[in-house]
Amino acid sequence: MGADRTRRDRQLHTERGGAADAGFSLVELLIAVTILAIIVIPLLHLFVTSTRVNVKSRQMLRATTVAQDIMEGLKAYTLDEVRTQFNGQDENGNFVPVAGWHYPEEGFYVLNSELIKGDVCELTALETPRDPATGEPTDPDDEDNEIYYFGIRDLKMQGGEYDALIKLDASTYTKAKAGTVHDNTFNGKFYADVLSVSETGGAETDSSYHEPADLSREASKALRKLIEDQAYPDGNYPDNWEEIWKESASSRYKMLGEIPGLSVTARTLNVSLSLEKSLSGVPELDAEGRKQCMAKVAVQYDCSFDGNSYHMYYGKDGFREGELSDSEIQTMGIPRKFTSGNFYLFYYPDYKASDDKILFKIEDDSLLDADAPGLKSITVMKQIRSTVDAAAGVIAPDLTDTELYGRESAYRPTVRVEGGGSGDLAFRTNIGVNMSKQAKKVDPVTGEVEYEEQLAKEISFGPLNADMITIAGDEVSGEPMNVIYDVEISVYEKGAAAHFGEPGFESSEEVHRLAVITNLDQETP
Repeated sequence: MGADRTRRDRQLHTERGGAADAGFSLVELLIAVTILAIIVIPLLHLFVTSTRVNVKSRQMLRATTVAQDIMEGLKAYTLDEVRTQFNGQDENGNFVPVAGWHYPEEGFYVLNSELIKGDVCELTALETPRDPATGEPTDPDDEDNEIYYFGIRDLKMQGGEYDALIKLDASTYTKAKAGTVHDNTFNGKFYADVLSVSETGGAETDSSYHEPADLSREASKALRKLIEDQAYPDGNYPDNWEEIWKESASSRYKMLGEIPGLSVTARTLNVSLSLEKSLSGVPELDAEGRKQCMAKVAVQYDCSFDGNSYHMYYGKDGFREGELSDSEIQTMGIPRKFTSGNFYLFYYPDYKASDDKILFKIEDDSLLDADAPGLKSITVMKQIRSTVDAAAGVIAPDLTDTELYGRESAYRPTVRVEGGGSGDLAFRTNIGVNMSKQAKKVDPVTGEVEYEEQLAKEISFGPLNADMITIAGDEVSGEPMNVIYDVEISVYEKGAAAHFGEPGFESSEEVHRLAVITNLDQETP
């Protein structure tokens, strides 16, 4: 019995061991593979889709950055200035448009030239028909006359290669269209974007003058010295002398008229405008064939203290005492040599001056020559005294809104433009707008924004045929909200430029648009 039991135990062990070592059946294997496929295949598809989306998003982000760089470059230039970049010179030295893809002889100043590995081109095929001899529109009444296109080929940026198509549309400004958001009288051809040189928008340019924010403080120091030298040469000052000047010396924005006992009878911003001429009297031209103009700015202070009158000027060499002749004022003026045809003056109102004056003198009537004007527009922008973080675009006003409203309501400046014969001039300003929040009215139905009108003591233009346009500003900084033209920038994969101008070119299989932005909004294809 023992032997039989041993044989049975061995047989049972062998059978159990064989079962333990047995594999999956074919049916079980197929079921396992099927389940795995059901789970893995969607995951693989998700990974592939996610990768494609990430690549496309990265492409669109880079393309949008390219478009934004072009947009920033356009801010400082008029439509006319952009056009002149595509000019070349013929054998006689005359400036003529260059057809086809090329790189401008004088460089391409809208965008950093290092980014353009290819070239640029005016795309006249997309524009309204023009006379090939004169370049003028064949139909002067065509509302598309102020639409302009150009392309950039082979842009290399952030590891990508792109082509760009840029559309500049000033038609809604030059010929107001009923029902559009730009129903105004702006002349887009000659007007540069004021934001590009405003208090928060950017730095001073050759064609702009910005009153220094701390000029009042420096003027109070110079005026104190002038009074001490003339009224108290022996140093026997009044008992409260230090108290009188203490606050103005410590405050960056304290105006002269706020100093106890001091009256500012007039603060005048003198601007002399003339053509730059050679010794033979011929107007000087820049590389693009435009007349070179000169503006000279000098600030004049006429004050009275303790019954005595004092006169002081601020110019290129700092402050100067005593009364000056017109020629002396012009000589000491801060120079601004420009060729854009547009001059900009940014200043801080002196609410305490008995008369805050802005005086433009056009020294040469030919500056406004009808056929080739050197000066086309003057823009005067008052700014609110404030602490500005230009990088963040944040402004902290020096006055409360109630204080600002009161001072703006009582502000009556004098503005004159003298000389210039009977020439034409566009004059744009926000002087006629109260800049406080209280003056801003929003229609609850239409959403339209209106600003309370602000009267001036005098605005005159002599014999000029001046087109005066009021620029509205926001409630804090007074930045103008108007722009010169609508911009649309489309960025494509490299190779699309070969099809620019073809009818319906975007439907071509070779054309892949990555991003499009405008100065009003931003989109993706």
